[in-house]
Amino acid sequence: MKVPPPVGFTAAIIFALAAAAPLAAQAAADPFADGPAASFGGAKPAAAQPDAAEAAASISADERDPVVLAIRARNPTTPPELMFAVQSLFDIGRPDEAKFYLAKLIAAQPDRDQLEAFQREHGTGFFARMANEPRMQPEAEQFAKLVQEAAYTAARDPERLRLLIPRVSDPSPLVRARAVEDLQRAGNAAVTPLLQALADPARQAEHPWIRAAMVELGQPIVEPLLGALETPDEALRLQVLQILGRFGTSRAVPFLIGPALDPSAPEAARRAAAETLAQIVGSTPSHTEAVAYLVRRVREYLNGAVAGAVDHEDRTVFWHWNAASKTSAPRTYTASQASRMMAARLSRDLIKLAPDSRDIRRLFLLANLIQAKIEAGLDQPLPRGEGTIAAGAAELGGEAIEDALAYAMQNDYPAAAIAAAELLGDLGDKSLIRSDDGQPRPLVHALRHSDRRLRMAAADSIMKLDPHSPYPGSSYLPETLAYFIRTLGSRRALVAQPRAEKAQTLVGLLNQIGYSADAAGTGKEIFRLAVRNPDYEFMLISDAVDSLNANETIQMFRKDPLTARLPIGLMARQENQRHAEAAADLDPLLIAFPRPHDIRSMSFQVSRLTDLAGQGRVGYDARLDQAGRALLHLTRLAETQHERAFYDMFRVRQAIQDALATPALSAGAARVLGLLGDPESQRALVTLASQHARPLAERQAAAEAFAQAVQRRGLLLTRDEIALQYDRYNRSAALDPDTQQVLGAVLDAIEQPSRRRLEEEGLTQGPAVAGPQPN
Repeated sequence: MKVPPPVGFTAAIIFALAAAAPLAAQAAADPFADGPAASFGGAKPAAAQPDAAEAAASISADERDPVVLAIRARNPTTPPELMFAVQSLFDIGRPDEAKFYLAKLIAAQPDRDQLEAFQREHGTGFFARMANEPRMQPEAEQFAKLVQEAAYTAARDPERLRLLIPRVSDPSPLVRARAVEDLQRAGNAAVTPLLQALADPARQAEHPWIRAAMVELGQPIVEPLLGALETPDEALRLQVLQILGRFGTSRAVPFLIGPALDPSAPEAARRAAAETLAQIVGSTPSHTEAVAYLVRRVREYLNGAVAGAVDHEDRTVFWHWNAASKTSAPRTYTASQASRMMAARLSRDLIKLAPDSRDIRRLFLLANLIQAKIEAGLDQPLPRGEGTIAAGAAELGGEAIEDALAYAMQNDYPAAAIAAAELLGDLGDKSLIRSDDGQPRPLVHALRHSDRRLRMAAADSIMKLDPHSPYPGSSYLPETLAYFIRTLGSRRALVAQPRAEKAQTLVGLLNQIGYSADAAGTGKEIFRLAVRNPDYEFMLISDAVDSLNANETIQMFRKDPLTARLPIGLMARQENQRHAEAAADLDPLLIAFPRPHDIRSMSFQVSRLTDLAGQGRVGYDARLDQAGRALLHLTRLAETQHERAFYDMFRVRQAIQDALATPALSAGAARVLGLLGDPESQRALVTLASQHARPLAERQAAAEAFAQAVQRRGLLLTRDEIALQYDRYNRSAALDPDTQQVLGAVLDAIEQPSRRRLEEEGLTQGPAVAGPQPN
């Protein structure tokens, strides 16, 4: 079925029809035969056209449509000619003919400017209709995409946009209107040249026209303008405020409250912000109203209020001033990131209105420390230096930071607490850990918090402050450090199941998906394992452990800071499923499910459990890093036992001995034991040095530490233990030279006290080479 040509059908076709009428019969037989010169520049002989045979074969010879015949007679070849042919034939309802010329047009490879000109002339609607015509596929869809991409690229071309900006102030209304249309096509790419023009004082005469043009661009320009409010250029910010006032959008209100009442801002800036605010809401709030409004909004965002429209991936876009490129630029956030960002941004306005308020300082620190810490990475140090929140917090002083730490711990803002704990260590003020009432100060109290990153940050800061006298809670420090060095450097899980065969099945499934697992049959046993090892990422517990739904065991875990944040999977039997799900509803780190019976179901449930931990999950590398830092701190404490005798290092000796089994920690743990030098430490060191299956470096470190222990505390091995070492050396004749050397070094250390005593008594001269013990 043919459709009539549109009202605006081109005059060229009409003339073509008139010229084609006398030749219709000839053209039907040979549509590409020589004919009179066409408006496209004249037809060439058919023999010179490579597509003539194809055309004759594919197009019906009994064609009678005069438009089709006219276009055939003119034999278009250039991209504009071919585009005219495609459009004409498609508009008269001949997609079969249009497709033929469209294929030739694609083969001609028109450049970007030609494609963009096609889009301007024919409009997006024409190409969309053609792309939806089944009889013109796949060429129509392919070409429509080419045109769209070319138009998009051309519209956003920086040089074209730069030349376009002066046209918005052209005396001709038509030129100005077309310039605005072109800017609208450019989308957010027009933001940078527009703002640069507004920031240029030499173009002041153009500024009113540019501002008017930006208003005509509509709502899409609002977000970039909100980002431009962050510019340090006062003159530019005033113009941005004028434009926002003309939009009258309530989206700008939170960003205007602070600037409208900021006593430190220039009068012109305050007045412009206040006028813009009044244009939007009808009045300017009082100081009290502004503070209350900002406090409420900051708290809402801290508690997760949505800061902007989110897409299907839970993401949103905010614009910020980019100092390097001197323009407003977009940044994509997750919904939670956007909420934190808005809380921090508004809190910076808030503290300018009430800098002396303790509550406002706390809110300011809370919002900005959360933002900075999460942005830097929970396992990375907080950025320091000029312009950072670390510098701003230091200006507020230790009391304000300590107050923020205490509030963050009490109200479950772990990221802010970690950052505050880090900053307290920078201050170098030992009074931050002393107490007049005998209660631990917040930084010391953080050593017992349920968040392991916070415990580590508090330990780092206390070591930085380096107290030389006892303080309330000082025993927490070595205990905390000991917890971290118990890592085995692997992904681990706990299984609580009273039936041994079922426990082993679960352990086997966990092994197959990459977890080492430990099992126990009672709640007390599983809890004992959990508090001794920092590597457990989750626990699976049967509802048959100890009590209905294992409630007692779960509560035991939740009450201890070392296990309070451990995700737990409650494996419930069918008759207990409802009770288990009710318990899970009350605990955000607990989920209930039937016992997994295969790898697929186990993998699914484990992924759910690890997702529960969220940002609180500490990975393998971070655990090893924490263990390494803790071991360094223990080494420092051991080196200065006499000056810091209030730290009881011998209470954590077992944890240090356990660390000998972790390859990444073994050498460091050996050094600490060598500094302690007590009988247990010496025994552990000679045992490690004598295990020839262990890496040579670990054995050498143990032998060296043992020699240090003997030098510091004397030889404290029993006669039997000494005899055992000689026996080990005697039996090493068949072993490698390195092993013999390590065992010889142990004997040298054993004999050193006797040799020294003999030297003092004048009975021997110098050290002797260790040899086998005579029988």
